[in-house]
Amino acid sequence: MDQIAAAGLAKRAGAPKALSVRNFRIYFTGMAISVPGTWMQMTAQSWLVLQLTNSPVSLAIVTSLQFLPVFVLSLIGGALADRLPRRRLMFVTMSMGCTQATVLGTLCLTGTISIWHIYVLAVTLGIINALDAPLRQSFISELVPVTHLPNAIAMASLAQNLGRIIGPALAGVVIAVLGVGVAYLINALTFGAALVALSMLRSAEFQPRRLPRKQSLLLQVREGLSYARRTPTILFLLIATAFIGLFGQNFSTMVPLISIYLVHADAAAFGVLNSCLGSGSFLAALVMTTRGAPSTRRILLAGAGFGIVLTLISFSSNLTLSAAMFVAVGATAVTFSASVNTLLQLHAPPEMRGRLVSMIGLLIPSPIGPMLTGAAASTFGVAWAVMGNGIMCCVGIGLAYWYLLRHRSNGTSLEYVPVPIPTVPADTSA
Repeated sequence: MDQIAAAGLAKRAGAPKALSVRNFRIYFTGMAISVPGTWMQMTAQSWLVLQLTNSPVSLAIVTSLQFLPVFVLSLIGGALADRLPRRRLMFVTMSMGCTQATVLGTLCLTGTISIWHIYVLAVTLGIINALDAPLRQSFISELVPVTHLPNAIAMASLAQNLGRIIGPALAGVVIAVLGVGVAYLINALTFGAALVALSMLRSAEFQPRRLPRKQSLLLQVREGLSYARRTPTILFLLIATAFIGLFGQNFSTMVPLISIYLVHADAAAFGVLNSCLGSGSFLAALVMTTRGAPSTRRILLAGAGFGIVLTLISFSSNLTLSAAMFVAVGATAVTFSASVNTLLQLHAPPEMRGRLVSMIGLLIPSPIGPMLTGAAASTFGVAWAVMGNGIMCCVGIGLAYWYLLRHRSNGTSLEYVPVPIPTVPADTSA
């Protein structure tokens, strides 16, 4: 059965529920437990850096060091995700993540933490994420049939954003009462749930997977880049994502800067603002679980809305107003990123999904964005830096729209068009 045609039938019939599939249900449960710990660590790290240094540039350096390995190694991680057993690799990456969190927590609790420790461990986490992110995203296609894929991706986004609500709020309380070190150790414990979930999956129920032909990793990366360049839908998604990732979705830098320098929030209010961002993301992800395959129109509207609201946030110093706008930012950001991820995976050949989703991971978030934001905030002020980011997001969406119109004028449609699915006799040889 043709992969895209099957997805089209799902769109017409209504999105099926991925949680009806045992393997995905177990995987989703493990994610729902583990993800809040990850967001707790991210919140704790931003707070710790500012407490140690009181420097926007230091925060930007840590964020960039964490995402620089993703920028350098993401395409290699995508190639590995296409050619090796994904579940086995995920056991390795999750175990490494657990170790990294444990080391950070121990350094904090013993009072020996220094900024250079955070720098080194940020690079370590970046290397882990460069390998893990393409694995997690492409692994979903092994757990459910393609007709369930839009719903499964939306459910994975739902788990991520539920964690974005719970994690920062819990981090604010834990940091205020028990200290930053405990927040890191709680994250280390939550990795256990994800590892248990992976061990419970039935490999016999995985979706058939066609491996790419044997060649070097660099040739595989080149093949993926060539396919993206020659495929208008993929290139449209990458253009839009490049600007949103570079200028918009560096929340680990912008949220602390906005909280401390514009809103003048304390630790608890900092957690509330992060949770508002997560609440909007969660609501958008929840809505998307009821939708089928996304359209280019949805992606353009979400990207433009994201840039506009981000620009408006730069004018606010009121906690309540900023919190409300963070809800809108979270909603538009998730609608954009989840729609891009879904449309990309529906249009990607199954044997190339790891490499293509790694390109999205390469762009969101960008390791260059935090440095630009930190430098702009130090030079022109936080408000001007945030406003500039919002404007540039809108510029990027405008360029993507121009590309869309150009291909439409040439008679090329970037929209998903359902096609009839031929009847294929069942294989009874097994």
